[in-house]
Amino acid sequence: MNVGSGDDRPIDPVVWHGREMREALSRRDIGRVYRLLRRVGVSQRQIAACTGQGQSEISAITNGRQVQAYDVLERIADGLKIPRGYLGLAYSDDAVARALSSGSHGAEDGFMERRGFLGLVSKLVVGSALTPAELDFLAVTPASTPVPEHVGTTDVEQVRTVSAKLRALDVAHGGGSCRDAILAHVGWAQSLLNARCDDTVRARLLSAVAEIKTLAGWSAHDLGLADEARRYLGQAVRDAQDAGDPAHTAIVLHHLGRVPLDNGDPGEALKVFQLGEIAAKDSRSTVAVAFLHANQAVAYAHQGDQGQALTALRRAEDEYAHAGPHEADRGFTRFFDQVALDTAAARVHSQLGLIDPGHRAEAITRLTRALAGTSVGHGRQRAFNLAWLATCLLAEGDLDTGVELGTQALHAVRAVQSTRLLDHLKPLEDQAARHGGTGDVQQLHHEVRLLRSVA
Repeated sequence: MNVGSGDDRPIDPVVWHGREMREALSRRDIGRVYRLLRRVGVSQRQIAACTGQGQSEISAITNGRQVQAYDVLERIADGLKIPRGYLGLAYSDDAVARALSSGSHGAEDGFMERRGFLGLVSKLVVGSALTPAELDFLAVTPASTPVPEHVGTTDVEQVRTVSAKLRALDVAHGGGSCRDAILAHVGWAQSLLNARCDDTVRARLLSAVAEIKTLAGWSAHDLGLADEARRYLGQAVRDAQDAGDPAHTAIVLHHLGRVPLDNGDPGEALKVFQLGEIAAKDSRSTVAVAFLHANQAVAYAHQGDQGQALTALRRAEDEYAHAGPHEADRGFTRFFDQVALDTAAARVHSQLGLIDPGHRAEAITRLTRALAGTSVGHGRQRAFNLAWLATCLLAEGDLDTGVELGTQALHAVRAVQSTRLLDHLKPLEDQAARHGGTGDVQQLHHEVRLLRSVA
């Protein structure tokens, strides 16, 4: 990713989603933001052109001068195309307070407010700038949506339908594309638990709440927010248990175990996956049991334990082969199909292939099969599998195909807002570095390193 070569080149939006950058933005540490931009190739001149600041001012900020003025922060956010919420600029607290204090109470006040509003809209239409007071007049504090007194099956299905739409966005575009919407839906789903409902509906509602909290935790994990991910997933375990659905609990524990696994702690991940296996067995679902064995196989592979990894993988494949047709009717099976099993097997052999070349051929076969079966809407999974396939091909010495697929992987990663994907490019970066003497591989290594530098 050429983030900043050429002062007229727009800054790639992926730069705002890295861990260090998100932390700097949340603290409004503009000096650190500028330094991180410089690290990925954005020049001081380009920052100046975007923000309207002088280069001497940018230099002073880079060297430690604080930026506290709200209007300057707004100008920086808008000029650099930083998502305003990342800097806490979604709205002005002062503006909201003034809007609340000047609310209309009578018919005459309402008439005058409408006249003022029409005048303001007229200014917008003719292109006139609004005054600060007029901007304050537009500030909104949304009213809470009333919670129904009684919740029925239709309400629960609506929660699940919205969750499914949000999950599709997460799968296709990454957690950064829809996290705020997911958190809003968590709040609404949670509020429904305060309404009256019969025991059957309440169990289904708890399961629906666990489902959206699982997605909230997963999207947080996707953005590198491990502590937040654990908390939401912990709540989802509680809700799934309260719903009396051990299969659902097993799926939540799969997601929870992935947090330490993807953050370099396969030992903790194994413990969580083993808890998930207990819940899966309680559910009497061979698919759920297979799912948890596959996860354990990946964790063992990350520990370098070839024997345990292959044993767990064989158990997963054996359990999956014996799944009955009734399993297709259970909702959690959408998380674990043949493509998911191939992907898990590919992860096992790819990881083991980093230390034992004998696993690479099987990894390449499984990754190729998984890619062929991955639907168009699964952008994040496709990017992950492309990156690992390119890594294995480079390790095997097939440099031309490895570079071609590595380039495809980078394009796919750029299209997904996922810090986790950037982390998973490390093996590709390492393999490209090993063969960096050739021009195309050297260029691939440069692009991977540049892309990962924003993580």
